[in-house]
Amino acid sequence: MSVKFEELVTSLIDTAPSTELPEVIESLQTISGASKSTIDDAVAEYIKTHPIAISDYIISSLNKDSHSLKYIDYVKGEKFSFDVAKQAIIDVEPYSPEVPIDSKLVDKLQQYGDDYFQDYTFTIVPKSKDSYTIVIIGEKLNKGNFYTGKWHSQYQVSNNEITGAIDLDIHYFEDGNVRLKYTESNVSNAEHGNSVSSVSDVVNFINQADNAVELKLLDQFQHLNQQSFKTLRRLLPVTRSKINWGSAIGNYRLGSDVVNKQ
Repeated sequence: MSVKFEELVTSLIDTAPSTELPEVIESLQTISGASKSTIDDAVAEYIKTHPIAISDYIISSLNKDSHSLKYIDYVKGEKFSFDVAKQAIIDVEPYSPEVPIDSKLVDKLQQYGDDYFQDYTFTIVPKSKDSYTIVIIGEKLNKGNFYTGKWHSQYQVSNNEITGAIDLDIHYFEDGNVRLKYTESNVSNAEHGNSVSSVSDVVNFINQADNAVELKLLDQFQHLNQQSFKTLRRLLPVTRSKINWGSAIGNYRLGSDVVNKQ
């Protein structure tokens, strides 16, 4: 198999929404006949920058076991493998983390997900007692109605400071192909002068950061609808004369038809 073909397969997988990765893999195998090893290598590269959630487990470069091909769930205390072809979690076995996970933090994050997400998965990857990374993935899938959406946020907590980034990938594909990709990087409590000295502080900051991004997106959509889209409208109709959209609308054929309910 040529290097260019492998690069093409990797590129197609790299640009795919993680919520539609199984369909992309199946299509590539059917159309191109790509081998299992080529697909597996491409997905391994994909996971380095696109954590994915499968059956309440998170697969990412952060929780990959450096001594094996398995991944670690520090919250559940398990080690597992990921079957790319079946998109399934397999070979689950017990695992005892060297650094214990704060059960209060786990409970707070679970409650946060229950309050604000429809389909929510999270994990905590510890480095030391006071240094860890939180990975959150929220998904909304409705492939029957041609849309998928993924919210991925990642926060590093160390020495009473928290930094992170938020990524959104939303795909709508009924009679078209519309995709929104958004990244809010360099999220930090240092900008607000807030210290994160407790697990409540950590989860509260995550909540504030997530809400700020959501409000920013809503504001941008409102501006897009009220400002940008207006410039796309035809300034003059085909007749080259302006239409009076006020009280005189009934003078036009379309307006009179509507008024007279014809």
